[in-house]
Amino acid sequence: MDIRKYLETGIAFMVCCIIVTLVKCSTNDTPEQNEQGNIEYSFKWDKLLKGFPAPEKLRYCFYPMDGGSMIQMDNDADRLRFALPPARYKLLIFNCDAANIAFRNTNNFDTAEAYLVTTKAADGIQSGTIPLYGIVVEELEVKRGSNELIEFKPEPLVRNLSITVKVEGMEHITGCKGTISGLSSAINLSKQEVVADAKADRTFETTPSEEGVSANILMLGKPKEKGEGEEQPGTTPTHEVTLDFTLSDGSSSSSTIDLGTSLNETEGQDIDIAIEADVTPGPNFTVTINRWKVTSGDSLIIE
Repeated sequence: MDIRKYLETGIAFMVCCIIVTLVKCSTNDTPEQNEQGNIEYSFKWDKLLKGFPAPEKLRYCFYPMDGGSMIQMDNDADRLRFALPPARYKLLIFNCDAANIAFRNTNNFDTAEAYLVTTKAADGIQSGTIPLYGIVVEELEVKRGSNELIEFKPEPLVRNLSITVKVEGMEHITGCKGTISGLSSAINLSKQEVVADAKADRTFETTPSEEGVSANILMLGKPKEKGEGEEQPGTTPTHEVTLDFTLSDGSSSSSTIDLGTSLNETEGQDIDIAIEADVTPGPNFTVTINRWKVTSGDSLIIE
């Protein structure tokens, strides 16, 4: 009996030792964790486009500069804390909740693009809710252990195009939609420049008022920096706006405005197109464009 008790006591003691050892090991950092670099980022949204909601979701693409696969993760647009292997990285950050925008070629820093998602319908309407913003870091060193907090300031990668049509005789108008030609349909995320050979026509709906109709379109691209050189002759894209009016007598009337290169030559994040038109009575009502003007506005919220 005494031998049995000694054996039982010994076995119980060994079990307790094993449990204590396992608990102790689970509370210690693994060698892999000790080899990581702990980083923390915050964001200052001081260049938001006025009238549009702020992004809520960001995508991070880390590109090891000394070789290795891209590391991607999504998180909220306020602050990010996580661990990476110590290395030098190129980094792209952009919001992945931008309206009508998808991404491609993101496995490579130089070729990553955001592009406009078009609808299959012939009259697909491209409406903007959350604009596209981006950050480019050419070299980021992640050290072993804790790293300093970095604050990023995202830049808008779209411009807000506002079209306002003042109509004399608006009571005869029951609806209006339009198309603008030659807008960029893709932007390179590392260069933050539009892809030259990616163009598309954009169809838009208008909002009526007592005085006329209006529309807002988010167009991919950034305004020219002050002092930036002129483009080569013939390389600046041109644009046309076509307005299709539906009239109270059931007829329709279309008018086209040749904007030339004015959109690209206009400074600022916001572009305003002001149009004046008249409804001309007759057997069928017609709409005549009298004059139009393209000006620069300021749609940034500077905090």
